[in-house]
Amino acid sequence: MAFRISAKPYKHVKGVLEGDDANLDILKTALTSDVCKIGTTEALFHNDNPELHVNVTNTEQTVRNKQNSRTVVGVDVNEDNVALTVLSEDGVEDTLVIDFPEIKFERHRYFTMRKRVQNAGKDSTHDTLEGREERFVRDRLHKVSRHIVEWSRQFETACIVFEDLKEMCDSIDYGTRMNRRLHHLPFRALQFYTSYKAAFEGIPTAWIDPAYTSQRCPMCGHTARANRNKKRFKCRSCGHQDHSDRGASVNIAVKGIEKHQDWNVPALNSLPQVRTVRRQASGAVDAPTVTHDTATGYHTDGLEGVSD
Repeated sequence: MAFRISAKPYKHVKGVLEGDDANLDILKTALTSDVCKIGTTEALFHNDNPELHVNVTNTEQTVRNKQNSRTVVGVDVNEDNVALTVLSEDGVEDTLVIDFPEIKFERHRYFTMRKRVQNAGKDSTHDTLEGREERFVRDRLHKVSRHIVEWSRQFETACIVFEDLKEMCDSIDYGTRMNRRLHHLPFRALQFYTSYKAAFEGIPTAWIDPAYTSQRCPMCGHTARANRNKKRFKCRSCGHQDHSDRGASVNIAVKGIEKHQDWNVPALNSLPQVRTVRRQASGAVDAPTVTHDTATGYHTDGLEGVSD
């Protein structure tokens, strides 16, 4: 993104902005939006690096205080999907799993291609492939984050709650191949995209400690690593079975209520059916399919969602 600053009359400072894609996207959104206002812009040096600080405000919407929310949306971000659960004082309002397996697939495909061209000594091709991969992943994450915010808007005074995964990501060390996969997961990017899109809609976001959210049974509270096996969750204590990512999103929502709200966590006597959708390349969302029926127990039909 190019910029021009009028330092003195008829004397301009020109350049190209470089930075995090999410921050640049916020600025682009503000420049093209009728409800956003560009405020004070300040050029300065930080740690010997030139920086441009731009204030962006939404003139038609203010972010509500998260303590004033009547519903909490727990968001569990995974390698190939994001699971959402909405809790209110009356219990679980709804749940949804959004699949995006193409991100994992395309990352692996581009990694293989880059290794081949790198071994062939074609550095320029390597950089081109890296740029294509980043654009592909960014496009998918923007579509998924937009879907999360649009889905959350239907609930009364919602607050979107994420896991704070920074320390967990910093401590990952499972060998070269697994480290590459895990460190390239779009956890933070998807959370950031969702957070600022939610802010433009006046929806607050909050963060909780991720400890044991994927291992804890939302029904009885029993916590054990053996409870979870890939996408299948089965409590070793009470026998409750569920989609493992949906269960994690329930626990995230519960922690969000305990940390940020002044109302009590509702009783979780039963959970609604899990619905899963998959975003198509065009950005459309397929019709949801049922992946879990509380009456018949856990099954795997449709776990991968609707085919593109």
